Amino acid sequence: MKSEHELILQTEIGEKFNREIKALMASREESSIFRTPCTSPSAMWLQEQTKSLSDEDLSNFFDWYLHVLPFAYKLYVEDNEYDDEYFGVNGEYTDEIQSIHRRTEDFWTDSRAEGDVGEISLFSAHGSDLADREKLIQTLELLFDDSFDEYSVEDLADDIQELIERLPGRYDYPLLTFNAFATDAMGPDEASIIIGDGYFQFQKDSGVESEGPEYAHTHEYSHHLQFLLQADELNDKVSDQSAKKQELMADAFSAYFLAHDSGGDMTSEEISNVNTIAYSVGDCEITNDSHHGTPSQRKCATIWGSSLADSDSGRTLKLQDVANQFETWYAKIDEMDDSCDYPTQSSSARSGSLSTWLVTTAAASVTAILF
Repeated sequence: MKSEHELILQTEIGEKFNREIKALMASREESSIFRTPCTSPSAMWLQEQTKSLSDEDLSNFFDWYLHVLPFAYKLYVEDNEYDDEYFGVNGEYTDEIQSIHRRTEDFWTDSRAEGDVGEISLFSAHGSDLADREKLIQTLELLFDDSFDEYSVEDLADDIQELIERLPGRYDYPLLTFNAFATDAMGPDEASIIIGDGYFQFQKDSGVESEGPEYAHTHEYSHHLQFLLQADELNDKVSDQSAKKQELMADAFSAYFLAHDSGGDMTSEEISNVNTIAYSVGDCEITNDSHHGTPSQRKCATIWGSSLADSDSGRTLKLQDVANQFETWYAKIDEMDDSCDYPTQSSSARSGSLSTWLVTTAAASVTAILF
């Protein structure tokens, strides 16, 4: 029987990684994964990161939850000293993350949303924590307390550390911590955002390091806004893929804040980089219920959010009003092409630009109350 912590972590972390893992393992057998019109930069990066691993090591990496262990340790084992948190292998993103966190809190508080997301703790996941054998054993015991017999937890810890020693970069191998997520599953009033070192490395390798940390944080913060709105309980009238809707909504909220004069106040060039980052984390598993949106859809969501901020003329919409306008936009998401337009409509029927569409619909949308 799986422990409560194992179930939580499989939901919070493993589920987000499953589609990439399946695609990655399939690509070992055939290259058809990348023959479709949809190409995921993150999937291609994963393939590059694992090409030097043997099939056995790659299989054990995921079977032993190595991509989960640093997050499990940070959330459930470590005696967290919040002031000691650092972001990036060498703490190089710490100031950036802490600064954007303060600005995000101020902005959404000023939006006068009903309710309060409360205090959100910032955590970072480091592969280096697994180098400490006692920390590793504690984490394994927490996750798999009923799974050991003759093959002991100490045996598994030894095998895991031997595998990590064979990885490129060893304990700094980015796939150990290639994730970022928001959770309120730690306990009562213990909301948090956790970002792994590997996620920052992915952004750096993709050439979007400049605005990457801000996007990573504000996207995850936006999930806490969804918790506040109970967006995960909204009826998705478009499809059963609620994960896609939630991720695109978080992208839109993130870009709205980052582009807003009273929020991130990013330049058009910086927002263009945010669009690129959102594109890079899209996936092509469109038939999977955990699909998070194609690269183009992720990019279109950030374009929409930033355009909404531009159309506000300096005012800050209530969170619920931003949500309402998102719902209207999302209703046609599957009709949208890669340029974020609707090719099935005649040129006279569509506005010609996303910004114009937002301006013409804003008055009607703001009178309703939605996401």
